[in-house]
Order: sequence, then C-alpha cells, then structure tokens
Amino acid sequence: MATINKEKIREIYETLPKLNCGFCGFGSCGQFARAVTEGRTSPFGCRQNPWAGYRISEIMGMKVPSFGLQPAFSPRLGLTSSPEALREEAQGLSQRVGDILARIEKLKARK
Repeated sequence: MATINKEKIREIYETLPKLNCGFCGFGSCGQFARAVTEGRTSPFGCRQNPWAGYRISEIMGMKVPSFGLQPAFSPRLGLTSSPEALREEAQGLSQRVGDILARIEKLKARK
C-alpha cells in the first residue's frame, strides 16, 4: 500500500466539489481523495466535476494528455476562447438542440 500523504489528500479534496454525492463509488469526497492517493481509484472518478481529474493528476505527479479538451472557463487558466467565439458556439449548439427537438416533434406526430 502506498504511503499516505495527508497534504496530497488535502489538495485533492480542495479540488473536489465537496458534495459527497457518492457517484464516484465512495461515501465522501474525502474518502475519494484518500483512495486516489492510495492508488485505489482513478483521478477522474469525480462525476460532479470530471475536469477535476486533470488537476488531481497534476497533484499526483501524473502526466495526462488533455486531447485539447478544456472547460470554457477555469479560474486558474482564464478564458480559453474569446466571448465572441463562445457566443457563436452557443448559438450553434442552440440551433442543433432546436433541430433535435423539431425531429422529436415530427416523430411524435407520426404516432
């Protein structure tokens, strides 16, 4: 079993949303943080904030490729895109959702 590093547990815990939802398979965010430091679970186990896995990986000294994925805003990193680009992306997504809803309505009408 790996040596327990209380500082790493605390850093990981501070990265988590602290909702104690149990979606990760552990009873609390603290238990999840400890399990990560002990190597019993993946740093990407938090279902409330999957992006936390990247920060947790850094804390653990692991290098993980991000594949260019990143949240639109991260307090540590700032904006990854201009507001105009985000607005365009939101409009495109809104149009796609509208198209999907229209198709659903057409399918309902067939019945």
